[in-house]
Amino acid sequence: MALSSLEVRTNVPEERAYVDALEAYVEDLDVAVASRTATVDGNRIHYLEAGDGPPLLALHGISTSAATWLPLFEALTEEFRVVAPDRPGRGLSEPVDYATVDFREFGVEYVTGLMDALDVESTHVLGSSLGGMQALHLQVDHPDRVHRNCLVGAPGGLSRKVPWLFRLTYAPKVGPWLFRKNVADTIEEARKGWQRLNLEDDSALPDALLEVELAAENVPGNTDSLVSLNYHAGTLRGGMREAFVVRDELATSEIPTRFVWGTEDSFWPPSVGKPVAQSMPNGELVVLDDHGHTPWLEPTTHARDAILEFLAD
Repeated sequence: MALSSLEVRTNVPEERAYVDALEAYVEDLDVAVASRTATVDGNRIHYLEAGDGPPLLALHGISTSAATWLPLFEALTEEFRVVAPDRPGRGLSEPVDYATVDFREFGVEYVTGLMDALDVESTHVLGSSLGGMQALHLQVDHPDRVHRNCLVGAPGGLSRKVPWLFRLTYAPKVGPWLFRKNVADTIEEARKGWQRLNLEDDSALPDALLEVELAAENVPGNTDSLVSLNYHAGTLRGGMREAFVVRDELATSEIPTRFVWGTEDSFWPPSVGKPVAQSMPNGELVVLDDHGHTPWLEPTTHARDAILEFLAD
């Protein structure tokens, strides 16, 4: 099944290649998905949409795009109207230089701006990694706009500590070079990166998804946006910036929140999330044995089941 309601009409070859890769992946999954755009503060936000139930906003991780959520669309759209945006500077959303913005403020404002454009007053939220941090910022800064929040894979925003590989990318001058050097150019390189950072078992990870993510890197401005976001997310000495960390603020948040966390997550272990979930009035932690940072892409249904059980409650 091909993308429907394709709103992106472009003569830019790299953008066209991204659309082609996205269409090929949707056909492989055989899901009904619309590719749409909205204008938020004068900038184009591209998003994938399907379903006609109550709204569910899905926010992707730092180096991925909205396409990473597509394997969940068939299950999620039985209950929800799913909206999965490409973060500005990913996929077909307009690039931004993250050196010029405050990411906590910007990351929430483009999301609430998209919600306004779609006439969505409040929503369930699904977030992963950096998208999980955005989801937590939204929950804390605009609690009236979140019904339930499901964080799948270790979210940012709970600890300043980050793996040393990422902390080195915060180093002046050498950090951006190191991060850019690790951006994949081939399917083989991309798969090795996913094996190293995101998955305990990559046997269910299709090349078609990797083709989408490779095409995203070639869209003009995308890699520069990614590098600028990562570089300004932390410091070599201190780790993640203090302004991003909301673990103390979450202790008073009454919004139902579930953390779905793999024991083999390469960023943070479940022990980082456990005290946060326990401190929250309506927080809970589901631990998945032998799952990595993107557990819904492992060859089991455990993450999917934990997400649906919580969000559809």
